[in-house]
Amino acid sequence: MAVLAYNVLSLLKAVTEQAHRATHPELDVSTYHLTVEIASTYESMLLILPAEHLPCADDDPQRLLQRLLLLATRLSPRQLATSKRGPKTSPTSAGYVSGSIARSHVSTGRVLKEAAERR
Repeated sequence: MAVLAYNVLSLLKAVTEQAHRATHPELDVSTYHLTVEIASTYESMLLILPAEHLPCADDDPQRLLQRLLLLATRLSPRQLATSKRGPKTSPTSAGYVSGSIARSHVSTGRVLKEAAERR
């Protein structure tokens, strides 16, 4: 069952990328965002649309593909695009001091004595 669901998601992902290829050539559809979009609209679609308007796997494959492409053009590519992560930054570049300096003890008496000597 999981393999079937993955294959259906892969098909919908490929169809969506193909439908928006002309306007967004570098579009990489996120499987997560696509799943959220399907889950949020699927139940409502089943309640509102009569069965004869839903795509059926028994149809001609070319007709089904054209129908899926038409439906995919109505999806927002901005909402379905993957989020690219930025490069990792090292903690030293964030302005921190080294641990040995942060843990070093400074006597208050010594600081006061050095301040008095500078005057």
